[in-house]
Amino acid sequence: MYNPALATLTLTDAAIKAQQQDLPELFAANSEGRPYQITTSDLGTLGIAQYADQGCYVYAGTKGHKHLSPINDRYVFDDLELDRLISIVMNREWERLPSQPRRGILLMGPKGVGKTTYIQQRLARQGIPCPKISWGPSMTAGDAIYQRTLIDGDIVTEPGTLWMAAEGGYPVCIEEIDLSQPGELAALNELIDNGTYTIPESGDVVVAKRGFCVFATCNSRFIEDRDGGHAGTRQQNVSVLDRFYKHVMEHATPERETDFILTMFPDTDPDVAKQYAKFVDHLRKAKGDSGFVDKTNSKTHRLTLDFGRRNLIDWLEMVEMMSYLEKPGFNVPMYALKPVYSAVLADAEQQTVKALFDLATA
Repeated sequence: MYNPALATLTLTDAAIKAQQQDLPELFAANSEGRPYQITTSDLGTLGIAQYADQGCYVYAGTKGHKHLSPINDRYVFDDLELDRLISIVMNREWERLPSQPRRGILLMGPKGVGKTTYIQQRLARQGIPCPKISWGPSMTAGDAIYQRTLIDGDIVTEPGTLWMAAEGGYPVCIEEIDLSQPGELAALNELIDNGTYTIPESGDVVVAKRGFCVFATCNSRFIEDRDGGHAGTRQQNVSVLDRFYKHVMEHATPERETDFILTMFPDTDPDVAKQYAKFVDHLRKAKGDSGFVDKTNSKTHRLTLDFGRRNLIDWLEMVEMMSYLEKPGFNVPMYALKPVYSAVLADAEQQTVKALFDLATA
């Protein structure tokens, strides 16, 4: 789904003249033959009412772009600090001096908390494409930038995701960036910082248009895996870390999670939504270092697997799909949880999950 508010944003001759005087970088971008126009708006106009006073830059005319995420009109933007930082990053990209480096965001936090989705949904409201790259442990910097194709005995280099985003003038998001070999990631410093990269085989130089910057996500804290649960992650070079603004995306509080459930699943009874949010909070605390302490009997519950928003959405969708089992007498929420989360747990941990559910819904 394309944000319908973007369809009304077009540049008039008066607006173009105003850009030429007041926003020269924007005027230059709209004069270089891009297949879309760049203008200004505010987040309220674009449908994010809670941040209505924030001005922003908008890409008009990107409907159907292969790197533009379809918007989920029920999506909940409830991380104020992250939202503010995204606005700063994108506004800065259009207002910085040519000599200033680009800066994206390194978004850290638990698995499944919605790091990449938040970035893509937020930018999609502004019509800004943002492809994602899932980094693998054997990938090289070149793999992320270009592809090698054998044609009639010759090796031809073709643009990869980073190259297309750079020349297209829009951001890119690298997922699981901490799986990279440190030297390969450091090889991207020049592209992340200044938007240039020289292809070793051909000597071609990738030159990014304004609007390009790199976002990245990881479950670790980039320079260390603090809880040992993220196999394959590596300590990365601090020189790469310095090229990002940093943000840790934590699990939502029960109050925020209740609001999220009621927005994403509006047919849910508010009291039931509170119970679900309380249960999810119990699960997350049980995964934490201190475990979840049941004060009624001083028993500490522990789990080895975290429960992110991705799990929450899958679970509640499964609850809706299995609602027909209520009449035969099934405990539908617990039954629906098994294929989404608890099936991989040991028997003792499955009993822990049941105990936590009973506590939350008592």
